[in-house]
Amino acid sequence: MSADPVWRWPGMAGAAAAVASTACAHVAAAGAVDPMKSPASDYALLDTSAWAMAGGMITLAMGSLWVAYGLARTDPARSAATRVLFVAGALGLLLTAVFPLDAAPGVASAGGEIHRWAAAVVFTALPCAGWMMGRRFRNPALSAVSVLAAALLAAFLAAHPGSLTADLIGGPDYYGLIERLLLLSEMALVFLAARGMGNLPESNKRDISPLADSPLTYANVGYGSVVSEGEPYARVQSDRAAA
Repeated sequence: MSADPVWRWPGMAGAAAAVASTACAHVAAAGAVDPMKSPASDYALLDTSAWAMAGGMITLAMGSLWVAYGLARTDPARSAATRVLFVAGALGLLLTAVFPLDAAPGVASAGGEIHRWAAAVVFTALPCAGWMMGRRFRNPALSAVSVLAAALLAAFLAAHPGSLTADLIGGPDYYGLIERLLLLSEMALVFLAARGMGNLPESNKRDISPLADSPLTYANVGYGSVVSEGEPYARVQSDRAAA
């Protein structure tokens, strides 16, 4: 069963709204936050951009939840793990919106710790979900963006201040840019997932026909019945009734 195309639009709108909202945060905090060196979470610490940054995370979470809902409608039997990952990513996004990161340096509060681990869930769950969905739905664009997000995550971890490789590669000078590219790739991932969630390949769809149309028949052998290929079940039953 394929979802009605109308169900794609809320998920796509959530991802698009996330892009617009975070762009507003960047504009509102221009000059106060260095996009090359500062984490994107710093926008939530300023009164001028906090609302936009939180709104972006919330709308992206709504888009992720809608994708999970769409998968439940289009491919309920085989998409359970993918749906769990999209829901986990959505919950992580909501937590990052509710609990802002502590001001640098370091994490000094419980809320900051929640934000850090919630962001880790988002950055890992969504690329995994996108990759699984891209393979299942034969969506090369979604698979490619998922791989890109995973590669950007690896680069972000390598460049993040405090990592073993940060000083070797000059990571503190540009890790903020990598994080923003990672966020953008995950927004694109949710958009593509929402757009393609109704495109389950025809070869993978199951069409359960009525039993009367089945090519299976029942033949009496002793006191039991065995299934064999031949005349339809309904015709066998009518022959038995006539006998």
